[in-house]
Amino acid sequence: MAPSPALTTPSGFVGSRGRAGRCGGPVRFMGGERAGSPSDAARWGTFRARSTVLAVARTLTSAIRLLEALPVFAGDHRVRVAFAVDERSRYSAGVAELIGGLPARVVRWGDVPDLDCDLVLSASEKLDLTTRAPVPMLVIPHGVGFHKHVPDVDSAATRVSGVVDPEVLRGGRVRMLVTHPAHERQLAALSPDTVGRTVLGGDTSYDLLLAGAPLRSRYRAALGLTGRQRLVLVTSTWGPQSLLGVDPGLLTDLVSALPVDEYRVALVAHPNVWTWEGGWQLRRVLDTALRAGLLLVEPAAGWHAAMVAADLVVGDHGSLSAYAATTGVPLLLGAFGDEVVAGTAMADLGRKAPRLDRARDLRAQVDRAVSDGLPGLLPADEVFAAPGRSLRLLRAWCYAALGLPEPPGQPVSDPAADPPHPVPALHSLRVLGTVRDGVVELRRHPFAAGVRAGDEEVGHVVVDARERDVRRFSDAAAVVRADGPPEEAAAWQARTLDALPGCRAAGHATPTGCAVVVRGVGGFTLSAPEPLRDTGLLTSALYTLLAHGREVPGSFALRTGDRTGRVTVERA
Repeated sequence: MAPSPALTTPSGFVGSRGRAGRCGGPVRFMGGERAGSPSDAARWGTFRARSTVLAVARTLTSAIRLLEALPVFAGDHRVRVAFAVDERSRYSAGVAELIGGLPARVVRWGDVPDLDCDLVLSASEKLDLTTRAPVPMLVIPHGVGFHKHVPDVDSAATRVSGVVDPEVLRGGRVRMLVTHPAHERQLAALSPDTVGRTVLGGDTSYDLLLAGAPLRSRYRAALGLTGRQRLVLVTSTWGPQSLLGVDPGLLTDLVSALPVDEYRVALVAHPNVWTWEGGWQLRRVLDTALRAGLLLVEPAAGWHAAMVAADLVVGDHGSLSAYAATTGVPLLLGAFGDEVVAGTAMADLGRKAPRLDRARDLRAQVDRAVSDGLPGLLPADEVFAAPGRSLRLLRAWCYAALGLPEPPGQPVSDPAADPPHPVPALHSLRVLGTVRDGVVELRRHPFAAGVRAGDEEVGHVVVDARERDVRRFSDAAAVVRADGPPEEAAAWQARTLDALPGCRAAGHATPTGCAVVVRGVGGFTLSAPEPLRDTGLLTSALYTLLAHGREVPGSFALRTGDRTGRVTVERA
């Protein structure tokens, strides 16, 4: 099928094989060796590339999105991809490390004007290159549309993020990729110089989310989630109006309010937060939440998988809220800045999406949002015109610009990678329990959570032997060992109770449940069905019975979250 007019080579350009001249002579790469000119390639290279594509990364955000687009050249020895890093942005930190870690060779920025290249790709609108011969340049959006006013680096005013400077567009070499015809109309109103200089294509991140949907169970397993736990994914754009800028304490309050048997919480922060604040500062601010089990998703990998695995997104006016809404993930807005551009899909989402009310019970709002679902907040066809076709359309345009026939078959991109880290294991928990009509009901929270017991609840601290913070053991009413051989149970329990005078119970895993020794009471063996076969949970259930002054029955019903079952008890 022939490409649509929007995907043909931009007017004023012909393919690289038909050009009279190229960008210039040799270029020096990082590392000191010379490479890039035809003579150098013939002497030192292995592949006989016919065309060179320069991939320009300016910010960490744009570098990540650029890497999503480059599979269009996968499997083609005729095309060499060279990288260049424009480190003049305030958000350039980490870009060179990301590209170098591929590993890929990086052209020194000062050598770019002399690079022998045929096409320039970037995901940053600040594309201002000088080359000796005119080559096509395409700017790929690094978010959903053009919906945010951001500070202008060259003045005290603001500009719309993603829009290429009109003066650069008037040079005739740069085209802007858009993902919906509505974006073309918006750009025409913002800047008449964009008219005729746009390319209608797809969104690589949206396509990765669609392709990852069948892998939801795999992603959840990689995150360490059980079938019963729901993932709350908090997303934040950058700047003072972002969720992190408006309410940095929300993360701590969420992980404190949500019982760990029912919920876990993860955060995806905009790469600009990582580059400006630094990972150390971000973790310092979030220290309490991280100690309470928050998963901080690294910026370069993992957010697609986390989004697919999520049961709820708590977001703001960043693009990830739009991705959640268009892929059907329930959404609550924890913040929404007035820097959103009027008349955009994001502005529409801000009017429709429910808000998180910090004055009300957080858990109740999360429960309701997960159960209600609220589909249709942002119909995908109003934001993305070519779902599932981003690489196909982009490849057609790039090869037309290069003057090369496309490789056979369709471009292939791997699904989004598994999350590199699971949600952190919690080895110290605050447990609140009630006993009503023979049913023991427990809710467990991170030790760092400031939870309060209800009128009929009795609280205690249970600590797993794997806990690295030895201070927690002095707070423990119960200590458990979930991974030791059953034959070692009695000796381990005796040592534990001797070493910790404040500890009342020691529980040890068995194949069907756990064995518990209670100081001054004796030993018990508890057996439970698989969903409740958790050493800490069963030990806390027995402790709760005793703390309520109950006799230990031969069996009792146990409930935590949506797990329920009958536990049998025998005297040891």
